Amino acid sequence: MTKELILLATSKKYGKYCVAGIDTKTGNWIRLVSHNSDAHYAIDAKDLVLDNGCMAQKLDIVELELTDRAISYFQTENYIIRKNSVWHYKGKSSIAEVSVLHPPNRQEFIFYDTSRKLAKAHYARLPLEQIYSLLLITPDKAEVEITQREQEKRVTLKLEYRGRTYEALPVTDREFIQLCVNLEPGLYPMHKKGIMLCSVGECFERDQQHYKLVAGIMLED
Repeated sequence: MTKELILLATSKKYGKYCVAGIDTKTGNWIRLVSHNSDAHYAIDAKDLVLDNGCMAQKLDIVELELTDRAISYFQTENYIIRKNSVWHYKGKSSIAEVSVLHPPNRQEFIFYDTSRKLAKAHYARLPLEQIYSLLLITPDKAEVEITQREQEKRVTLKLEYRGRTYEALPVTDREFIQLCVNLEPGLYPMHKKGIMLCSVGECFERDQQHYKLVAGIMLED
């Protein structure tokens, strides 16, 4: 099947990429996955090279071939990409266009509650129609938190959304992390408005928890 989508995340995942966006015809979510179980079905960098020679970026409109849906117990938005198929660049979208096609803040919470993680057992209690792992939001307030762990800086976001304060969520957006590379540890208020794509990550076997992430950050100029 051929799908055209607006990309809202090309974020880091196990050394490869987590890629997600919205269908330009329906406004529905599509998360792109591969057949590579060793890489937790992440997308390889070579697959992100478009027919114009550029790497796919957030807000790019792309057309590509998919083979099937790949619904899991915690992710209902997954589609398998056709191996070695070309991704066609169709243009550039905008925050305003995305917000019309798929209005943000459709859910009361960022994935069911205000915590930063969800127990694997949580999903056993939910009917399929209530399971979602992608969410577009415009937070009431956001602060970038930079922490230092040995040689690695960690970037998280402290969010207020629909009047509730959330535990800090890790950022996996590669471009945004690069913007923060020279910041010293501390809290930095975000003054620009925009939209953010939140995601639920894979289950960590050591604690049987799924961690919430901010996978795509798109800010107004």
